[in-house]
Amino acid sequence: MLYMENAIYIICAVVIFFMGSVVGSFLNVLAYRIPIKESIVKGRSHCTSCGKQILNRDLIPVFSWIFLRGKCRFCGEKISPRYMIVELICGLSYLTAFLALGISVKLAFAVVLFPVLIVLSLWDIDRKEIPYACSIIIAVLGLLSFLTEEMPWYEHLIGMAVIAVPFAVLCFLGAMGGGDVQLMAAAGLLLGWNVVPAAMIGIILGALMGIVIKVKTKLNIICFGPFLSVGIAAGFLWGGDIIEAYLGLIR
Repeated sequence: MLYMENAIYIICAVVIFFMGSVVGSFLNVLAYRIPIKESIVKGRSHCTSCGKQILNRDLIPVFSWIFLRGKCRFCGEKISPRYMIVELICGLSYLTAFLALGISVKLAFAVVLFPVLIVLSLWDIDRKEIPYACSIIIAVLGLLSFLTEEMPWYEHLIGMAVIAVPFAVLCFLGAMGGGDVQLMAAAGLLLGWNVVPAAMIGIILGALMGIVIKVKTKLNIICFGPFLSVGIAAGFLWGGDIIEAYLGLIR
């Protein structure tokens, strides 16, 4: 009986990883087509170099890129590893959420939240801005979370206020953009108090990367979106545990 339960659990984990990688493949389509105003529902995936349609067997997330050695089957032009990386990250994020949350309402939230975080990260990297629509989606998830029993509704509002004010100050000082403020306000509405460790993780990662970029390129420009997204994901999965661990250290 235990063997059957373990087998089913492993199968579920594999299926969820594959689902995540498929979603990641679609996110690549969004990130490529939306900026050039190409339809995301019409037309099959094609090589950006030779324009030929990609065969069905070459559309398997992660593995097709590996089997093709990162090159187009027809013209031999290199395919950016970013496509495979996004698919892998999305698959792993779904798998991590499943392992951390099990089959639950919160997992359903993660299935929506994590792709949004990945899209806004890609957009911020490419265009140096965070899409307003992504913050709206996260805010809607925050409102829907009022219906769950994990946290009182007013704590969600407190989380939004607690994080929005300092981020607005940072924006006023020129340390962050308005999109970062909107994103973290929406995250506060979703996470409540758990947004605090999320913000700290994002700021620390961003600051460390900023130091590396400044040393190597002498530039001060840094996209905080990806780092804030990592923090939000961590806060969503383990925010309560992080806060409890911190309080345990200072007692």
